[in-house]
Amino acid sequence: MYLSKLSLFSFRNHTEKNISFSSGVTVIWGQNGSGKTSILEAITVLSMGKSFKTHKQKTIIKKGKNGFIVKGVFLSKNKKEQIAIQNTKQNKQLIKINGKTITNRKELIGKNNVVVLSPEDQKTTKGGPKERRLFFDRLFSVINIEYLNTLQRYNRILKQRNAWLSSFYKTKQNEVLENQWDKLLVDVGVKLWDLKNQHFFEFKKELVRVIKEYNDNINIDLFFSEDALTKEEFEKKTKKNIKRDIVLKRTTAGPHKDNINILLYDKDIRDVGSQGEHKIVLTLLKLTEMNIIKKKTGTQPTLLLDDLFSKLDLNKSKKLVAFLNKMESSLGEPIQTIITTTDLVNIKKSGLLLSDKKINTYKLETNCNTLLAQ
Repeated sequence: MYLSKLSLFSFRNHTEKNISFSSGVTVIWGQNGSGKTSILEAITVLSMGKSFKTHKQKTIIKKGKNGFIVKGVFLSKNKKEQIAIQNTKQNKQLIKINGKTITNRKELIGKNNVVVLSPEDQKTTKGGPKERRLFFDRLFSVINIEYLNTLQRYNRILKQRNAWLSSFYKTKQNEVLENQWDKLLVDVGVKLWDLKNQHFFEFKKELVRVIKEYNDNINIDLFFSEDALTKEEFEKKTKKNIKRDIVLKRTTAGPHKDNINILLYDKDIRDVGSQGEHKIVLTLLKLTEMNIIKKKTGTQPTLLLDDLFSKLDLNKSKKLVAFLNKMESSLGEPIQTIITTTDLVNIKKSGLLLSDKKINTYKLETNCNTLLAQ
């Protein structure tokens, strides 16, 4: 399915906006501050139930308003689906699919997938372990509902164990260190590691294939800084760390502490990567994400490119366009691609607008906040 129509109400700097999209390429252009990225953000809210820019949904609400509404119409050859999401300043969220209210954001995940490539995503290669865990947790949750359920259960147990640790410290209980949370943490943690390793291995294989097609001279490798623990090893480590955990009031071992390293030419990219190298590695990770989602779900995700062509040099831009064209040829169907830019010239130079794709072009006006079809 592809996004056909988007409606925004009190979303960021948009009071009200209605946009139609092509099943192929849609380019949204305008000056900085015109709200281009906000449109991509709204699309991810429809896909995941939350923004890719912030965890605080109330910060998305336009100043002076009590909430925002995002609506989307998704089409395929024989199906039409409507999704509407409302968030209020009180952090109350209402989600409807085809007019029916759903009670859990989880029901959205995997229905209308998107892959976002934006400046915010550069934290995946430049940031700390948490950013890389988030990247893979999001992807694995989209392609496997069991992974999502296990991750959510693990996080609940982790939160409860940390609360117990804090309570233990405050109330100065007796030195009885056995507790109900350790067994649950170990059982669910080991299951999460098993699922994560399975999908991580598949991701690495697909990344090798993507690199070979994109540029065989690039050498990228991914690995966990520490191996996943067996059940027996995790039990021993949990018991060994218990006094330390009580003092720190948090759990110091488990999948939530995983660190995934990204190596470029056998060196940690955070230590040696240039700006251009970080951009190209992130692009390759995202292209791999697209392929994995397609293979595992049977549906092609929408690709959201936030000002990418002004960040990549012309040669890399042309390579990306060539790769996307090759993907479309192998699929026999268009890849819905929504691009924001401040300058159409960069897009034209890349060759993207010279193809026979269905293309919509819109200009966002900064002052009057309107959208003009070109």
